Amino acid sequence: LRRDYMRAYHACISFIDSQIGRIFETLKQSGHWDNTIIVLTSDHGFLLGEKFMWGKVMLFEQCDRVPLIIRVPESIESGSTTPGTSSDGLVELVDLFPTLAELCDVTPPAELQGRSLVRMLKEPRSAGKEVAYTMVTRGKYLGKAIRTQRYRYTQWHTGEELYDLSADPHENTNLAASPKHESVLSTMRTHLKDAEAKAIA
Repeated sequence: LRRDYMRAYHACISFIDSQIGRIFETLKQSGHWDNTIIVLTSDHGFLLGEKFMWGKVMLFEQCDRVPLIIRVPESIESGSTTPGTSSDGLVELVDLFPTLAELCDVTPPAELQGRSLVRMLKEPRSAGKEVAYTMVTRGKYLGKAIRTQRYRYTQWHTGEELYDLSADPHENTNLAASPKHESVLSTMRTHLKDAEAKAIA
């Protein structure tokens, strides 16, 4: 049964990949390839048995990350992208609205929580955000996570998790109870509190 689930999941990915190719080809044939901004993203990740878990509503790195590919043609001088470039900077999906608004020379609402990624599109090595915030619901409870370039901190109603992604990219060792990481834990709690306040505002 598990193999069937995994086979079906990867079949869905192959199907979507094929449809993306059809859209690209249609843009080229219609003459709109060179004047169309393309954004490719998706829902968050899906565990296929990793950590003995299946499905979503988890807060591990593998679940929270989403693909984010942006192509801005040269005809849009404000933020044209260089083919094949990528960035390691932290961004959030709420950044898409202000990014597209700037690229299209539209004034966005003042209350937007995201920030434009146009600078990163022009120069992928420029710094991203200090933190990225994620929240999920599990039944009547909320799970919240904050991610810096190095650490991921997660807060559930049952406890806390802290992972050093540079040393432990698969998040196997929870450092929340480690005396050596008390200052990191305190910093991450503050980051999470600040991110929650901005999300509610």
